Amino acid sequence: MRTRRSYLKIAGALLAGAGVTAGAATLAPTDDRTVHPNATNETAAIEPPEQPADDAAVIDVDYDRHDRPGEVYRIWTGKEGQTYSFVDDQVYDGDSAMRCRIENGENNGSNATYWLPVNGYGQPNEVYQRAVIALGDDWEMEDEDVCRFWCTGLNDEAGPAGSGGNGPPTGDDGWSNLVTVTTRGPDGNGTDEYNLAAYTYHMDQSYSAGELEVIAAPIPSGEWFELETHVRMNSIVDGEAVPNGEVRYWLNGELVYERTDFRWTTTDAQAVEHAGPIVRYGGSENAPTDLRLYYDEHRLVLGDAPPIPSYDEKDGFVSPTVRDEYEGRITFVSRDERTTYTIRCDGEIVHSEWSNIDGQRATYNDTVSITDDGETVVEATIVPSSTDGYFYNGEIVSISADPDPAELWVDGDQADIDDYAGDSAGE
Repeated sequence: MRTRRSYLKIAGALLAGAGVTAGAATLAPTDDRTVHPNATNETAAIEPPEQPADDAAVIDVDYDRHDRPGEVYRIWTGKEGQTYSFVDDQVYDGDSAMRCRIENGENNGSNATYWLPVNGYGQPNEVYQRAVIALGDDWEMEDEDVCRFWCTGLNDEAGPAGSGGNGPPTGDDGWSNLVTVTTRGPDGNGTDEYNLAAYTYHMDQSYSAGELEVIAAPIPSGEWFELETHVRMNSIVDGEAVPNGEVRYWLNGELVYERTDFRWTTTDAQAVEHAGPIVRYGGSENAPTDLRLYYDEHRLVLGDAPPIPSYDEKDGFVSPTVRDEYEGRITFVSRDERTTYTIRCDGEIVHSEWSNIDGQRATYNDTVSITDDGETVVEATIVPSSTDGYFYNGEIVSISADPDPAELWVDGDQADIDDYAGDSAGE
């Protein structure tokens, strides 16, 4: 029975009569890689705060306000409709829930994550999430199978080391923590109850694939359960990752997993990029039958979120998803010192953020000023060793900077700033 009212939202008397209990949060490691002294082995009195901090961003994903999941989530496989859809026959609250389908013999699944930077939230260092989730009535898994179904946090724009057997991460090339359901461990009998497990790509893992930690926290098929997750990035001291990254899972209000020694990153440039539903059955194993997962009541609370506005709140700042509406792109990379620069364009120019194949990650810069004095003029100051990005239509008249940038890219090609000296007024 719940003894608190989580600030991550309870819709009514959650799970009343569902008969789901987390029990003692005992870790049941599958091999010696998963034994950690700080992984909780008894129910602890650690809870999310009663109320979000005043500066926290709170995001409620209301499925009833959208026609399809792709309007709010990033559907990575391009198979929306085949994999993810809104349904009204298996709903926890409101008019619709989201269903994910895994077909018999399939193992690729799909992702429907909330893409934080594209929605204007940058990459926060701390994210709480809450959702109610159900395995379908006919859920079935073979012995030793694993199915990932929830993303506590993931970064893939920095590199591929957070998935696909591409680990271990080195600190600036991606990371992840995913919640899975498995037949491994005690009480998971493969018929009607399954254990949770944590699957993490981190700097101290022993193998190229992520580290799996099985949790003796059984969940049944065919019934809604409440999952809350929390991730906080590790600290960085003198460019080194401190082993204090945190992950916690609560099942129906009870803490069932806690670990506080993760090392994921050596740079502030990568934090939590994606969160929410991620579904993949297996590594190499396939779903033994048609499977269904259901999601409802998704909420995110972002702590230590950078002051990045949503794209419709800041004039001249646009989503990277509108790239095709513009003819060209500029990427300005500063040296290890503060830089002031000016860009003049005879058409339209807008500020955006993105990551590209050349390794630059353009982020929001609140010093950017875009004015029109017959030409569109960008004036900005950029902090050391960072990147600003722009889309534009028309021609670039001139670019000047003090000092010169470390790199300047125009339309995908590296350029010399002297080639854009121009003689426009104000130069």
